[in-house]
Amino acid sequence: MGLKKLKRFFINKINNYQLADLPKIKEWKIKPDDKICILAPHADDESIGCGGLLAKYGKQCSVILLTDGAYNATNKEKTQNIREEEFKRVMNFFGITNFEFMRAEDTTLIESYDKFKKLNLKDYNYIVMPHPLDPHKDHVVPQAFFKRLKKEQKLKAKAVYYEVWGAMATPTHYIDISDMVEQKRKAIDMYISQNNRDYADRILGLNKYRGIRHNIAYEEAYTIEG
Repeated sequence: MGLKKLKRFFINKINNYQLADLPKIKEWKIKPDDKICILAPHADDESIGCGGLLAKYGKQCSVILLTDGAYNATNKEKTQNIREEEFKRVMNFFGITNFEFMRAEDTTLIESYDKFKKLNLKDYNYIVMPHPLDPHKDHVVPQAFFKRLKKEQKLKAKAVYYEVWGAMATPTHYIDISDMVEQKRKAIDMYISQNNRDYADRILGLNKYRGIRHNIAYEEAYTIEG
């Protein structure tokens, strides 16, 4: 422990200050042989949260779309087909050939563990999913499912969390996506059915803000457990 950190520690203890322990955010250094699986509750979550990761390391990634994306649709089959076709185009854009559809009912993902446990997650180093405090009821489910499955199947993969509808308070790692921003924007904008909200500008604003800490233009934040 450095002298400044030690001094801060004792001031905190002596005065009973409630100062948070500030962890240093590390660069996520992905090895060439790492296998990564990204769990997307909805078509576009993977691009919003991990578009930079997919642009940089797409050949090492698999993506599983968990729900049908047809919540509140008058024609659910048509809406599902539209969402899945958009998803396929984005996978092709990133050069990802290994992707699949779990097709749980949108907004009721919590009821679909029986489908989830049939996914083959055994050979991955990392399983990437929305963080546990994301303010969407489907987004918080994958981490709970994965923790249960990891115990049942003794999976080796580490859990990694990304940001979609809410920022993480204390991410542990980051990826510099400064050179992949336009690819990320294009991927998000390919979800034409979701263009009622400007997801690209909003998430890239967060990515740009996060880059301040490391003096880079844009970064994606992640939390890696274990």
